[in-house]
Amino acid sequence: MSQLYFPSLSPENLTEDGPSSTAELQGALCGLLCMNSAANRNTWYSDLFENYQPAEDEKQNMLGLFDETIQSLNSLDFDFQLELPDEDAPLGSRLVAMSDWCQGLVFGLGVSGLTNETALPADCQEYLTDVMQIGQIDDVELQPDENDDSNYEELVEYLRMGLFLLYGELQPVAADNGRIEH
Repeated sequence: MSQLYFPSLSPENLTEDGPSSTAELQGALCGLLCMNSAANRNTWYSDLFENYQPAEDEKQNMLGLFDETIQSLNSLDFDFQLELPDEDAPLGSRLVAMSDWCQGLVFGLGVSGLTNETALPADCQEYLTDVMQIGQIDDVELQPDENDDSNYEELVEYLRMGLFLLYGELQPVAADNGRIEH
């Protein structure tokens, strides 16, 4: 996880029109980029959240989040990382952040034009179904299990690699490494 901080996402500053966490913000950005990899790096958040206006001191972090996300989605190293709490955070808070990220991804895809009529291969459809189910997690009450951290890491990896699958399907790369215009 990067060290980006958005004070406008703190509970006392939240509005109904904006993201509720950095994880949700990044998820929504991923959804936008899946549908439009040429999104404007300076105003991308207003394409998603009509009335969300980050503070002036946050705008540089918005640019950083955009640049880091688009670069890692286009990386041949598959080095994209979800904006989730570090492994020393309680598992419940990590799961809630994962749920936020998934909700953001679904929201970003929908706002950017993905519909039920969008033709997607079965593996992408399955991934989106899973993302929607993970996005339903809230107020997690866990019964401790020795495999919890391992299972969490597997879910994070699944979400990460599935995003590459979805992004590759919606933003195919031409043979000359240029983007195909839709």
